Amino acid sequence: MSVKTSTSNYQPGQSIEYVQKKYGLKKVIKLASNENPFGPSKKATDKVSKLILDINRYPDGSCMHLKKNIKKFLSKSYIGLDNITIGNGSNEILELVARTYLSADSESLFSKHSFIVYKIISNSMKAKIIESKPITKKGADYLGANLIDMKSKISKKTNVIFIANPNNPTGTVVDFKELEGFIKSVPKRIIIVIDEAYYEYSSYEGHKGAISLIKKYPNVIVTRSFSKIYALAGLRIGYGLASKNITQKINNKRQPFNVNHIAQSMAAISLNDKKFVNKSLRENAAAREWLMDQLKKLNIDCLNSNTNFLTINLGKNANFVFQKLLSLGVILRPLENYGLKNYLRVTIGKKIECTTFIKKLKKVLSSIK
Repeated sequence: MSVKTSTSNYQPGQSIEYVQKKYGLKKVIKLASNENPFGPSKKATDKVSKLILDINRYPDGSCMHLKKNIKKFLSKSYIGLDNITIGNGSNEILELVARTYLSADSESLFSKHSFIVYKIISNSMKAKIIESKPITKKGADYLGANLIDMKSKISKKTNVIFIANPNNPTGTVVDFKELEGFIKSVPKRIIIVIDEAYYEYSSYEGHKGAISLIKKYPNVIVTRSFSKIYALAGLRIGYGLASKNITQKINNKRQPFNVNHIAQSMAAISLNDKKFVNKSLRENAAAREWLMDQLKKLNIDCLNSNTNFLTINLGKNANFVFQKLLSLGVILRPLENYGLKNYLRVTIGKKIECTTFIKKLKKVLSSIK
């Protein structure tokens, strides 16, 4: 059994301003935090000037307008207003789950190389952390969640299982049938969180989301984010979907007015801007394919991705490449704190940003003897 008890800190991508000042650069591109480079929706930004006039008022603590929009958008008979929790980013939903279901007497289970926030929130509740082994056979799901091994790690103390689908930082996806088979086999007392922050990108590739599983399995929670495809990362807003029972329990842990008025309103507008979303998905897919082709020409392996980022293997030179690219004005994300010290994560930016990254990567690689 793989047990981790040490504290891990979330390390955000370095800011453009910091890198500009440190290296005396005028132009810096940030490809570190998986942000949508095309956003946000113009329909949403056009509304901001009017929304600012109301910031002297507290926001709607129940987020009712946004909940109604989510309900209508999902259009599922089994998803009502009392199945939805709105959070300050989907991270807050994950934290609320931890606060509700984890304690010092319980265990939290997730795959190695998965979203580090699972470890942070489990540590905050003093729960014992259990990491299942990832898939080690080379293929499309390499380093992704191994549900067979995960099942073998379940014990009487397991209270919550976190599964990121697609996974960050590997970009891998668990097949829907495999996921349902796993959920069906897990004791019903265990809460299973399916983190779908990157769902829209994997859906575009033909993968099925997990929302339908909420109807069949009352221990399932699905979380989604407005930070990625909807390009509202700076506003911090996301949502969780679950049974009425679970939703009530986690909402009882939620702070009043946890999501600001502008975030709520812009999320509701962005959710329905299909033209913007589809354009972002098309552009992302095209840039990802181009990047993968360029990396292949440089003999650089990258993990299979169903997201808006690529995780690339640079071996022992990973940190050197990261530092050199930083000095040249390209910010990537090192993954040592994910247990992937030979890898860097690259957000798929606009075509010009991707072209600049490859140009400067070639320059750095040419300096390595």
